Amino acid sequence: MPAAADPAARPGRVTVIVTVLNDPRVGETLESLQKQTRRPDEVLVDDGGVTDVVRTIAERVHAADPWVRYLYAPGNIPESRNTAIAVATGDLLAFLDADEVAPPGWLEALVRPFDDPLVGFTGGPTPGRPGTVRTVGARYYDAYLQKFYETVARTKPHALPMGNSAWRKAALDRVGPLDTTLYRRAASEDQEIADRVLKAGYRGVYVPEAWVHHDFSDLSVPRLLRKQRIYAEGGYVVWRRRGTTYEASGGRVFPYVVLPLLLVVGATLVLPPWTRLAGEVLGAVALAGLGLLALGLTVSGWRDESRYPGAKFRALEIPRRWATLYGAFRGFLTYGWSGRRSPDGGLAGKP
Repeated sequence: MPAAADPAARPGRVTVIVTVLNDPRVGETLESLQKQTRRPDEVLVDDGGVTDVVRTIAERVHAADPWVRYLYAPGNIPESRNTAIAVATGDLLAFLDADEVAPPGWLEALVRPFDDPLVGFTGGPTPGRPGTVRTVGARYYDAYLQKFYETVARTKPHALPMGNSAWRKAALDRVGPLDTTLYRRAASEDQEIADRVLKAGYRGVYVPEAWVHHDFSDLSVPRLLRKQRIYAEGGYVVWRRRGTTYEASGGRVFPYVVLPLLLVVGATLVLPPWTRLAGEVLGAVALAGLGLLALGLTVSGWRDESRYPGAKFRALEIPRRWATLYGAFRGFLTYGWSGRRSPDGGLAGKP
């Protein structure tokens, strides 16, 4: 039973931690926090960068609102957030990223479930900001996220990203800091700590009305695939260390593995004359299978287009899954089957 189960332990102060790395868009994020119906008691501009851009913006806002404070916290995302968590004064800690803008009722909705002392964290969706969902990659990803929140995060709260979430400080103090050993570039640390909080006896709650707009203006297909590869490498380590995942399963990845494998085998068999026919047949089967897979994804996407605009580009799920598998494979090569081999040859695994 978590310590927060004491009915008298109701949260009071709320700290919002804005994670930022050399991103001037943080100015709009801070402006949106100034307009909240439930004003934060403290805002920490958690700067992991090396330039003065963020400091200048934060100090300008601080002059008007002293509850907005600049915090220099160098390091990767979990390292920087751990610094902010250590100095935050709130009973609840909410997290935003610098490319997100919150509507006025965001914080009020996000913290409401904490009246239940068993709630350890909450999270809401991150739809694309109007005017920024322009590229094919951004349109597909926006549709993917909308469906993800409705069908996955709603029932599997450990899948909620930390950017647009709130956490009971007592729960974080109990389970320890964010794990900085998952991946050198940092990924899936939010999933890992959510799993620890849930296993400590707390609950996670998806709050659909606590949405924030996410700026997708810089998201192209190559950037999307790179992002997916990074997430998958960290996700692999979380899976091997904690046995938890929310997307991968044999049935879901089977066609994305088997069809390319058949294509490679077919291409190899084409080279010797005595196996050329078999190679051509396998290659044709693989190409036909990939074509049918892309067609099926496109048809299902068009069916969902009215509900999830951008779903018509669902054939991009094929390279997205390949990027996921590639990232997981890199995770295996770097961290081993246990997920605890350190990149420098030692053992890793403690936050």
